[in-house]
Amino acid sequence: MPNVLIHKASEMKPQTRTALEAELGRALKDTEEVSIMAFEPHAAPTGEARSQAARGLKEHFNRIDQKTKDVPDSEMEETLDEALRSVRPRYRERE
Repeated sequence: MPNVLIHKASEMKPQTRTALEAELGRALKDTEEVSIMAFEPHAAPTGEARSQAARGLKEHFNRIDQKTKDVPDSEMEETLDEALRSVRPRYRERE
């Protein structure tokens, strides 16, 4: 039995589409596809595993910070705004 299903909205049974639209809180476009994934979540790490994951993230962010340390804040903000506009058409910059 598959754990991931992808359906074209235009090919869904009417009752399935209605149920999904109710869950999404909006109408689906015929050109959209819907992915459904079933999985069992795992518990968040605790103890040493959690501490190790936190250290790994801090090291990762420190490496990123080193790569951008000479980039002016204004340029970083402009780049972030541009990225947000490209993936969120209704995004409005801070005033």
